[in-house]
This record gives sequence, C-alpha cells and structure tokens, in this order.
Amino acid sequence: METILQTSGVSVRFGGLTALNDVSFSVGRNEILGIVGPNGAGKSTLFGAICGDVAANAGDIHLNGLSLAGKPSHEIARLGLIRTFQTPRPFASMTFHDNVTIAALTRTNDIHEARARGEAALVRVGLSHCLDRPSSGASTGQRKRLDIARALATEPDVLLLDEPLGGVDPGSVAEVIDLLRQIRSHGMTLLVIEHNLEALTGIADRLIAMTLGQIIADGAPAEVMRDERLVRAYLGDDDAAA
Repeated sequence: METILQTSGVSVRFGGLTALNDVSFSVGRNEILGIVGPNGAGKSTLFGAICGDVAANAGDIHLNGLSLAGKPSHEIARLGLIRTFQTPRPFASMTFHDNVTIAALTRTNDIHEARARGEAALVRVGLSHCLDRPSSGASTGQRKRLDIARALATEPDVLLLDEPLGGVDPGSVAEVIDLLRQIRSHGMTLLVIEHNLEALTGIADRLIAMTLGQIIADGAPAEVMRDERLVRAYLGDDDAAA
C-alpha cells in the first residue's frame, strides 16, 4: 500500500511533561487508521503535531513525501491535510452554509464556487436542511457534522477526525459511521480518534494504541484490542488481572 502520511520519531514536550515520545508510524493511502488509548495518552497532541497546531521538539512528519516540519496549519491544510476537533466551535453568528463557505475559500477565490462547494459538503454530511440556519442553534451532533463538512470543503487528501462520534445521539451513530465509509470511498485517508471502541473497530483497517505518549500496539483491530498492554492502560493492572 502506498504511504501517504508518515511520522518519524515525533516527540512533544510541554515544559517537564513529555506528551509524545518518539512516535513513528505510517498510513497508507485510502486507509482508515484508528487511534485508541485512555485520556492523556497523547492522541490529540499527536493530531496537533501532525496538522501544525503543536510544534514538535523532535522528529519529522511527511505528507506525500513532503516534510511538514515548521509549516503552519493553514499551509498544511492547503497541502491536503485537515483536522476536526473534539469540541467543534463554529462561527456562531453565521449560518451553517456560511461556516462551510469560509472553509471552501481555501480552495477558490470565487465566492459563488465556494458557496456551491459549501452546499455540496453540507449535503454530503446530511445537513442540507440546515443550510440557512444559524449555527448557534446547532446540537452537538450537528456541530460534529458541520465540522466534518468544513473539513471536506477544503478538499483534503488526509482527514484527521477527533472523536467524531462524541456527543452524537445513539440513534445517529450508525449514520455517522456510514458517512465515514462514504468519505473513504471517495479516495480519502482517515485517521480517527474515538472512544466508541466498538464503532471504531468496525470501520478501521488498522488500530494504533497509545498510552503515556507512546505507541504500545499497532495492527489489526481485533489483535490490538486484545493486547494486554492496552487493557492495562484502560483498566489498570489490578482490574486487568481480575
């Protein structure tokens, strides 16, 4: 499988705290890679380092063979890598459509084309009925979909999704999972952080497990979920033994 994204020895320190320690892995083109681990494992910091929001103290990250070292997030986005956030923050004074149109303007200077792309992205995520609604009234699930629509409007090659199912009502989880499959079917590569492990293992081609800023397992979802180190990371030694 052709590699589209690769991290090599990435380390991030915040003062005396090591948030990432020598993290290395690769992602194949059109792969869905799930990233799991307990709170504080370094998952969101890893996303921040990849997309340019967090400066790495060591290591390098390559997208399509091009080093991303020192590049700001807006430049990385134009190169084809974008992320969503665990807690989306849309422009509350704007409509759903305007929020996504702004993202589309990273790919075109034509406002009419940007609005068309914005509408198309909202249709893809199932929010066409919200086109002219103010985003201030969006539910948690709608904000999650809106964040994905904004990301799609930038036409990325690689999409980093930070807990796309977090806060989504149980009845809509299957719809979001189907959406992620559809996104991949259009040739996109997905990296997904998600605490809904059942849902994630159902769509991921591969899982990476992290704890304390390090990768402790990398492989097929079923194998990683059985890894004793991951069980201990979630439950602690005593509970894991029980």
